[in-house]
Amino acid sequence: MKQTEALTILNAGANAFITGAPGAGKTFVLNKFVEEARQRGAKVALTASTGIASTHINGQTIHSWSGVGITTVLTDSILKRIKTRRKRQISATDILIIDEVSMLHAWLFDMVDQVCRSIRHSPEPFGGIQVVLSGDFFQLPPVSRSGRNNDMIAASAQFQESRERYAQAGKDPEGFVTESLVWEELNPVVCYLTEQHRQDDGQLLTVLTDIREGSVSQEDHDVLAGRMGQQPDPGQVAVHLFPVNKQADSLNDLRLSQIGEEPHRYAATQSGDPQLVDRLKKNMLAPERLELKTGAAVMALRNDQDHQYVNGSIGTVQGFAPQSKGGWPIVAFENGNIVTMKPAAWEMMDGDAVLAAVNQVPLRCAWAITIHKSQGMTLDRAVMDLRRTFAPGMGYVALSRVEALEGLYLNGINEHAFLVSPDAVLLDSELRTNSQTACSRLSDEGPDSFTKQSLSQTPEEFNQDMLF
Repeated sequence: MKQTEALTILNAGANAFITGAPGAGKTFVLNKFVEEARQRGAKVALTASTGIASTHINGQTIHSWSGVGITTVLTDSILKRIKTRRKRQISATDILIIDEVSMLHAWLFDMVDQVCRSIRHSPEPFGGIQVVLSGDFFQLPPVSRSGRNNDMIAASAQFQESRERYAQAGKDPEGFVTESLVWEELNPVVCYLTEQHRQDDGQLLTVLTDIREGSVSQEDHDVLAGRMGQQPDPGQVAVHLFPVNKQADSLNDLRLSQIGEEPHRYAATQSGDPQLVDRLKKNMLAPERLELKTGAAVMALRNDQDHQYVNGSIGTVQGFAPQSKGGWPIVAFENGNIVTMKPAAWEMMDGDAVLAAVNQVPLRCAWAITIHKSQGMTLDRAVMDLRRTFAPGMGYVALSRVEALEGLYLNGINEHAFLVSPDAVLLDSELRTNSQTACSRLSDEGPDSFTKQSLSQTPEEFNQDMLF
């Protein structure tokens, strides 16, 4: 599907899922649609599955927007609290954007649906809000909730009831959003973008496409072998991607120690429930104790409201502000902007309430980062060692962080790096077929055929459905 076709379908008011390979323009379509929708006066909620992904779109997590926060079971008391805190916001929303849905569990997607239906008193999926999803199921999947928290144990009856509903429907609550109970009812139009817009000679894109299709060829191996042993030019900053934290931390510590000056140290401050604070620290990219020196390669970890840098922007520490002005690091970013970096807040919300918060300068040393934490970022240059990849999709995510082959530097690779989720491969064929059907429908019947129709459901049926 072309970008223009996808935009036509979105502007018709359809629920939709935007997907496609790297470089197909998912972000462009999303941004263009949001711009046009807001010009029409629509109230658009920009959300994403994770805090990192939400900063890419200047939005918030779906957990925060919906009010479900950290809860894993939608009990009556929790729903009542959400209604109090989120009624005005959810009631006013016309369009809900959820980015990076590959990392969103089916059970959470269903919970948000039930919240929206209840608050808006509507039997329609998500209470009649136009839902636009975006993502790529070939990237890293949702993390299993093996360590369930206390509210799940306390609400075991509700939890067991919901599990039974998934079992009866033949669904997996821990799976992709396509496994959710609401997916068929929502029936999003699949917009599988197929045009390529990256300024590349096509070699890297061919490799990524073959990985997606499970048909990696000898030619693909040869293309990647041509990047083995290549190193960035002196003075060029390139992020090293590693499968595990220990490797990334070791390289950052080594490079920083090689700069001959005393480090400037910034300790994170925190507030809220200690267990939740610990969870925030594990998920945020900013280190609890940040050490920097002049000349250190750094990465911005948030989007700047003044658009001087974005999450993932690379720069070099030029110096430090006087202690009388906070002593904050001064960073020269590759886009030419020089910015004094002050602390930002990472928060865990439950509705409007801040349950936990950690404040830290939104930087980390950029010589190295884990592949998992790089998901959603676009890097000009990346050095990677893929010999220790251990999860399906990990190699694909790493290789797709750069836009062109000349920005890729390989120190090692093995066959595990070419593995992707078998579920994603099976699902991809279905998504492509559905997208082709949507293209034919658009051509034959026009955009009006995608305009949403209200559902016909009795109050009794609606109330029964809400017993989730």
